[in-house]
Amino acid sequence: MFNTRSPLQIASALRSVAAARVNDVCASVSFYFGYWFSHWRA
Repeated sequence: MFNTRSPLQIASALRSVAAARVNDVCASVSFYFGYWFSHWRA
């Protein structure tokens, strides 16, 4: 039952994983730039 996954389930799972990775990258990039700008302006 678990082995028969529909393409829709696989696509939604990949989308959720991709969204999580993009959110992690955006968070880390924004944190890096905020840290860099705060030290650069000081």
